[in-house]
Amino acid sequence: MDLPQKSRRKFWLKVHLYLGLFAGVVLVLMGLTGSLLAFGSTLDTWLNPALMRAPVSNENTIKPLDDIVSAGLKALPPDGKAINLDFPRHPGLAFQLWFEQPSPNANYLERHQVFINPFTGLVTGQRLLIDFERPWRDPLMDFILRFHYSLALGSMGMNIVGFIGLALLFSVLTGLILWWPSPGKLIKALKIKRNASYERLNFDLHKTCGFYTAIILVFLILSGVYLIFPDYGRALVNVFSPVAGPWPMYQSTVPKENKKPISLAEVKAITDARFPDGEYRWIVFPQNDSDVYLVGKREINEVNLKIPYRSLWIDQYSGKILHVRENRTATAGDTFEQWLYPLHSGEAFGLTGQSIILITGLAPLMLYVTGSIRWLQKRRVKKVRKTQKQLPGKLEKQSLLD
Repeated sequence: MDLPQKSRRKFWLKVHLYLGLFAGVVLVLMGLTGSLLAFGSTLDTWLNPALMRAPVSNENTIKPLDDIVSAGLKALPPDGKAINLDFPRHPGLAFQLWFEQPSPNANYLERHQVFINPFTGLVTGQRLLIDFERPWRDPLMDFILRFHYSLALGSMGMNIVGFIGLALLFSVLTGLILWWPSPGKLIKALKIKRNASYERLNFDLHKTCGFYTAIILVFLILSGVYLIFPDYGRALVNVFSPVAGPWPMYQSTVPKENKKPISLAEVKAITDARFPDGEYRWIVFPQNDSDVYLVGKREINEVNLKIPYRSLWIDQYSGKILHVRENRTATAGDTFEQWLYPLHSGEAFGLTGQSIILITGLAPLMLYVTGSIRWLQKRRVKKVRKTQKQLPGKLEKQSLLD
């Protein structure tokens, strides 16, 4: 190995070390919270069964939507304003009526949920979901979600996580550069040496764990940065294929008389006539006289289980469909963006994908611990060598004094 190659390796080692030591703390936190969020919906239901569950029996029939929403509206405080109705993702769960109400800070509104049993039409309870200024008041899984993408520090925290994510991407890549084996030593680099010393075992764990999780970690970091900075991400994807904006704005035609909006039953009938198949995910209510109904009805083959691409924008008075979004007209850029979150969360591949995300989320902790141990080991060795070099001079000086 010539001197320039040694110098290059030493340089990359320092870059990898300092990025790992400082930015790696954030990666550990993102990894651990990401592991929990891989099963976030399941854990949320498990933690709040009285609120979220609605047991199914053979005699159960779902109440009309207008009755369900009416029951939820009665539970709202005087200053509460309904935003949307979320449909149960699975049989046996309650409807969720979201509403906003003022918070102590006039610049922010709190978001709450009212849960309604679809079979009885009775409210099972309500909870604060999002307090933008005091995240510790949020339910556990929502707090973990906000901590995951923003350290629970709002937009400033999102910027911090996004830029640290870019630094961590560089850290993973420098780790691969350092791992890259010499010709003929690939198999050895992929294994952990048996019966090795504690120091060698720690080193092998760090490099092999880093290699085997590198591809997934790179994707998770890149997709996470995209989700934090979606405008920049879409601008980049638009270079290759157009990407539709997330929420295009449409306006209802306000009649001069009879400004009564159509019922939710009519909204559902209009949606079912256009899309007979699929699963409802939400209906967003008009927030003013000129606003529209926004209906999300997921196609059966859509990869995103939570946020459907297929949507309708419906005039709140006439029931006219103002805009349609569905997969058959989606561009390659739209499809790419649809896959991004389900791959990031693991739900694109069901239980297998979620389990992979859970395990991968633990990898940064192992990498940080083994990397820190390796750094401390090398510091100890350097200190011993420095002492050994100084020892002959000290002995010689002592002999002269004697």
